[in-house]
Amino acid sequence: MRRGVLIYNLLFLAVVFNYRASAQTGDSTKLLNKVTVSALKKKNNFTAATPLQSLNSETLQQLNAPSVGDAARYFSGVQVKDYGGVGGLKTVSVRSLGAAHTGILYDGIPASDVQSGQIDLSRYSTTFVQSLDLQQAQLRQLLQPARAYSYGAVLAINTPVMYVNTFAGKQWRAGLKAGSFGLWQPYGGVQLPLARNMSVNISSEAVFSKGDYPFTIENGPDSEKSRRQNAGMRSLQGEINVAKLFDDSAVLQVKLFGYHSNRGLPGTVIFYNDRSVQHLWNKDLYFQTRYRRSLGKHTGFLTAGRYSNNYTRYTDPDYLNNQGGLDNRYTQREAYAATAIDHKIDDRITIAASSDVSYAWLSSNMPAFVQPTRWSFWNNMSLQFNGRLWQLTGSLLLSTVNDKTTTGTAAATINKLTPSITGNLRLGERSPFMMRLFYKHVFRMPTFNDLYYNMIGNTSLRPEYARQYNAGLVFSKQFSDALKHLTIGIDGYYNLVNDKIVAVPNKNLFSWTMLNLGRVDIKGMDVTAELSGQITGAVSWFSRIAYTYQRAIDITNPASVYYKNTIPYTPDHSGSGLFSLQYGRWSGGYSLLFSSTRYTIGENNPFNMLDGWGTQDAFLSWAKNMKAFRMQIKASIDNLLNKQYDVVRYFPMPGRSFKISLQLNNL
Repeated sequence: MRRGVLIYNLLFLAVVFNYRASAQTGDSTKLLNKVTVSALKKKNNFTAATPLQSLNSETLQQLNAPSVGDAARYFSGVQVKDYGGVGGLKTVSVRSLGAAHTGILYDGIPASDVQSGQIDLSRYSTTFVQSLDLQQAQLRQLLQPARAYSYGAVLAINTPVMYVNTFAGKQWRAGLKAGSFGLWQPYGGVQLPLARNMSVNISSEAVFSKGDYPFTIENGPDSEKSRRQNAGMRSLQGEINVAKLFDDSAVLQVKLFGYHSNRGLPGTVIFYNDRSVQHLWNKDLYFQTRYRRSLGKHTGFLTAGRYSNNYTRYTDPDYLNNQGGLDNRYTQREAYAATAIDHKIDDRITIAASSDVSYAWLSSNMPAFVQPTRWSFWNNMSLQFNGRLWQLTGSLLLSTVNDKTTTGTAAATINKLTPSITGNLRLGERSPFMMRLFYKHVFRMPTFNDLYYNMIGNTSLRPEYARQYNAGLVFSKQFSDALKHLTIGIDGYYNLVNDKIVAVPNKNLFSWTMLNLGRVDIKGMDVTAELSGQITGAVSWFSRIAYTYQRAIDITNPASVYYKNTIPYTPDHSGSGLFSLQYGRWSGGYSLLFSSTRYTIGENNPFNMLDGWGTQDAFLSWAKNMKAFRMQIKASIDNLLNKQYDVVRYFPMPGRSFKISLQLNNL
């Protein structure tokens, strides 16, 4: 089976490269144009055929969001599981499909975690992020790795290197953030020209935090004040980027990224017991490269590769076993390659093809560990039709996954075709209204933990399938008064999940296994609005609002007590808001997040209900251009009203906290 799949993929790649060679032959003589990159153009979400939300670097700083996981909460349709504090794990689920259905792209290349299927977004700092984009169904450009088409939604993290705007000369920035609960966060970055249209970008950031924030333990009429234990965090991340812009407009990007963290894992707080001694170490290192060029006037070519090595160590001295606790160590590695090509047949029709391959393997010090390996192949074909006022795009993805283990039985090989179709229609040449629709069928493979974890894994698991339907209306208009721009998007959606992978008791409550038991029915609506304007010549303002209503219920078994109950940690209502003002050197803003009540397990009763919550933040900053650099001082308050709340039950979140930062740069 593996040999047949490999031959198929090699043939697919041969067709792509043969097409590339033909395009080069047919365009053997051409004039090389001068390329000048001056500034980044702000994306217009109104033109996207599927719902697209973006936060640029300026907005990210206004949100007081230190990590990508914190920032993602400001997107409509997103739930972030947050275990509290600077070092608390943060995973994201879009429209209740689960974290494994959300793809993470870092500078255009997919990141993955084959062990758990969930990427901890607290590892990604927003300090050097140029834009954070969340798009449903698929990305707006056809020229993408095939793997990017396999997700229900894509969260793209883009640094300045992604935009190749680093050829203007030497640029640098350095800063320090300090805050409550022992937070110190120094960072620095520099961009240096190496040669004509070539630069190197080096950046690094460290985080030190005690994380010992106060909270109140409530137990009926009694309460007790305490401080969070075992929440300390020390981390260091850095990356080196080399970018080259060739005379023919081809772009080569090379990245080396490293991350090291040492953090305590604060435990649950139940009946005054907040003891926690669990600890987690992470050492991540990856290398990735991306090359993109035009082959003639109507053809684009993309190739990319990535190698990652992720080491995790987890200890729990309190775990009852013969070894005196747990000391589990895992190393997962992945080698990944992608190639893609698109061709504009005429003014109306564009075709694209892409093919990716991945080889991943996981090792551990656990006894009798099966050392699984996984070959994955993705082959995608896309076709796009463009009319004067409309656009229609269809794609068909073939996914092939083959597992092997050193002992025991491996999961069965999977071959699956999944289609998607998107369309949008503007209601007139100058109309501010646009309608959009999409349908997409996606699936996720069981993770290595689902399949092979000792005593829990089940190698008979089937993939989890989801069908997505979306219909939306967008209004976007420019004005000339105090309100200069207004964009509102309203999208209704329906998702149906089959063969949902869940953990259920096996022989007793202490012996669990993974099974395909679930069917989930998800209906919802996302509303996103952005407004900006100029009150006077010196005063400008910006506002962003996001709201989600959804109802996600279990429809697995009509005889079950869970039937038509809301799935865990899915509020009916959630949202966010941001308002900022800028006057000369001063800027200030206010932001909020809120969530309604939700249930902690599938049985919906008052005991399992978790109260809703809302937080409010504020900031004030001052900036001045000096002779050789620009200085900015910013002060912020998080959780302004000092509300105590849990995002995950028994994991209290921080109350009011303060932060001050100083940044120097010549940008």
